[in-house]
Amino acid sequence: MRQVGIFGKRKSGKSALMYALTRYKYLNETKYSSMEISGVGKMMLVDTVGVDVEKSTAEKSAESIEVALMLIPNDSFELEMAWISKLRKLGASIIAVISQSDKFSDGGKSLAAAVNEVSGLGAICVSSETGEGIEELHEEIIRRLSESKEE
Repeated sequence: MRQVGIFGKRKSGKSALMYALTRYKYLNETKYSSMEISGVGKMMLVDTVGVDVEKSTAEKSAESIEVALMLIPNDSFELEMAWISKLRKLGASIIAVISQSDKFSDGGKSLAAAVNEVSGLGAICVSSETGEGIEELHEEIIRRLSESKEE
């Protein structure tokens, strides 16, 4: 099954984003959701443990991820950039996500520009709270999975 991983620091909005993408709230600790996407097939969305946790199991999860969503909640994103490098080396397609964009006066646009400058990735600003950017992110995930399926 194809896997999309959600990576980021603790409290960056990983679980909330998973809920927003699947429109389903979990009451257990499995942190996995599988869904069927038209034209792409079965996909598993993996909510990883925070990348800032010592001896993080996120590294083990990263090995099987096809598309990685790297959540960036603030302008202190050195750790996220290191993880982007790791994920690229593992062959994952990276989508930078400015999470909790509703907390920024400009909706996260200046942070997205800074992330782009450092990483070369165009970031998508999302708010799980308001739903802003969720559809755009969903479409980008499908596009990335479709591209990699064709290769």
